[in-house]
Formats: sequence, structure tokens, C-alpha cells
Amino acid sequence: MMAKGQGRVGWVAVLAFVLALPWSIAGAGLLPPMLVLLAIIAFPVDARFWRLRAVSMPLVFSGLFLAWVGISFLWSPYDNPEQLPKTLIGIPLYVLLALRIGGLRGRWQARTEAAMIFLVIALGLFLFAESLTDGAMTHAFKVAVEGYDALPEADVMIYVNRGLGHATVPLLLLAGPAALIAYRAGGLVVGVVVMLLAGVAAFSFGTEVNAVALLLGLAAAVLTFFWPRPMIAGIFGSVAGGVMIVPVVLPGLIAIMPQALRDALPLSWVWRLEIWTYVSGLIRAKPLFGYGLDASRPLNSEMELAGYQIEMLPMHPHNASLQVWLETGLIGAALLSCALVFLGGRIASAPRLTRDQAVAAAWVLVTYVSLVLFSYGVWQEWHQAAMALAATAVMFLGARKPAQ
Repeated sequence: MMAKGQGRVGWVAVLAFVLALPWSIAGAGLLPPMLVLLAIIAFPVDARFWRLRAVSMPLVFSGLFLAWVGISFLWSPYDNPEQLPKTLIGIPLYVLLALRIGGLRGRWQARTEAAMIFLVIALGLFLFAESLTDGAMTHAFKVAVEGYDALPEADVMIYVNRGLGHATVPLLLLAGPAALIAYRAGGLVVGVVVMLLAGVAAFSFGTEVNAVALLLGLAAAVLTFFWPRPMIAGIFGSVAGGVMIVPVVLPGLIAIMPQALRDALPLSWVWRLEIWTYVSGLIRAKPLFGYGLDASRPLNSEMELAGYQIEMLPMHPHNASLQVWLETGLIGAALLSCALVFLGGRIASAPRLTRDQAVAAAWVLVTYVSLVLFSYGVWQEWHQAAMALAATAVMFLGARKPAQ
């Protein structure tokens, strides 16, 4: 017998993964509004869902962190409040949708898993074709539809590769858990194909951070296979510690970096070093409360690097820890770190945690952290939405009964 509400949530789940394909191909920018709408459709009306069972420390500290993020806007020099609803409403709805879809069982879980495999295979094949043709389809769309024909070809390709790099993120986050789901169902070949397609996409389109995320996620997954529960606790604890100490140790590490190593880095990474040094100085000037939500946008400056005039803070610091410290200060960083520690402990001690689920969780967390630690802004809702889809895949890998 189908559980109450499973049909509605099941249709939402299938639609989420099927419709994620065109939105991911388009650069993932439209994933957030789609998932918000689907979360509203799947909103639980059963009072049992909302029944208070026990105090959840991860939920408490996550709520406090989001509340502090919202409060920090009161002293932000950026006067556009559009990020407030995107963060304070969007993130809870992504979490709700992940919990609703992740709770599916039986035939609706099987259908959702099939839709998930369809998404990763189809998206992977699209990105594989684009890697072989230098982004021909995306280039044609940019020129014919979005009006980029007036730009020099080199500038058009920057936008093409940026869009394809963003499209790779949902594939990377989903690849690990989707491959494990396929393997568990007897589809070893499918799982291998998913990982190969993700690997090709990660090393294409000139987006080095995707390759770094893939390699680090793979390393974490391998280690977690041998030590599931200790690795989960260790990874979450390490990420929490990183949130706290990165602004403290990063400037010193940059200062002692050998010049030969610095010269060997791609220009985009040297630019990151300059951004991180500049932001670290801003943090030291206002460490407790930070500058407020979205303050990264106006707190800018310029310098010359390798003959180019560059921005010292282009939209965000390209490092999640620095951005949390810069905009929410020590208080925000401490609340986020506590949320991560308690969440890691909760997952590591979960009675239904399986080896496959632990491996998938390590893959998703490390891949996501790598992306926001080295490149993307921490509040960007498109990769938060992609993370929600990946989280549902991780939930499907849990045991049906608690471990003895």
C-alpha cells in the first residue's frame, strides 16, 4: 500500500530530475525557481511530518546561522535585498524537497532513480558532445538567441565555457551517488559510464575547479569506502574547522608560497590569491560581525596583474570560508561550524547508514565544498539547488532497517 502523499511527491521527484536536464544544459541558472515551485507542490500537509520528536542540533544551528545571515543585511553596504528571500526561503525549501523526495520508497523510489539515471546520462552525453565540438551547440545558442554575435569570438567562448562549466556541476554532484545506485541495481556498466562522463566534463571547458572537485571527491569516496563512519565524522569536522581557520592561516600560506610555484599557476588562480589576500585584510578590520550579507559586491578595488586591470573582489571572494567571515563575521562562521559538526555526527551515527550511503555522502560533500572553496559564491542558489538533488540520491542509498 502506498504511503499517504507518495503519489504527489513521486510525481514531483520525477519531474525534478527530468526537467533538471534542460535547465542544467542552459547553465543551471533556472534550477532554483523550478525546485522552489516543486517544493511548494510537495509541501507536507500531514501533521505527522511536523510532529516534534526531539531537538535536532543540526537544525537548531542551521536555523540560527540563516537567521544571523538575514540579520547581517541590516548593516550591509549593499542595498539590494534580493538575496534575502533567495537564501532565507530558498535554502529551507531545498532541504524540505530533498527530505520529501528522499523519503520515497517502493515503486516511486524506483521511478525517481530511473529519472535520476536519465538525467546524469543525458547531461553527460551532452557535455561529452560539447567537449568534442568546442561547445558548438552552446555557441550557436549564445549567438543566435542571446545576441552574443556582436562580441569578439574570444569573449563569446568565455561565456560558452562558463555556461558549460556551470552545467557540469549538477553532473559532478550527482555522479557518485547515481553510479552507486546503478551498481546496487546490477548496472555496473551504467555506473562506470556515469563516472567516465563526469570525468570528461570535469576536465573540459577550461574550468579547473571542476577537475579539482572531481579528484578530491573521488579521494574522499575511496577513503570512506574503507572507514565509513570515521571518515564521515572526520570530513564534516574538517570542513567545520576549515570554516573557522581559513581566514587565519590563508594569508600566511600565500605569503610563504615559493615564487616558482606561483609563476607555474594559471593566471586565474594567481588572481584568486590576490582576491584572498585582499579579503583577508578586510576580515581583520571587522572580524566579529562582518560587513553584512552581500557586502562582497561593493567592497571592491582594482590592481594590475600580468598586464591586466583586475578587480580585487569580483562579486564574491571565490572562497566560501572567506565569504562567510567577510559578510557574517566570527559569529556566522561559528554558527555554521557548529551546524556542520552536529550534522556530521548525526550522519556518522545514523543506524541506517550504509557503506554506499557514506561513500555517496562523502563524494557529494567534498565535491560541493571544493567548488565553493575555490570558485563559486557561497550564496549562489543554482548550486544549492543542484546540491539538493544530489542529497536526495544519497538518501536513497540508506538501509531499509537499522543496523544491528
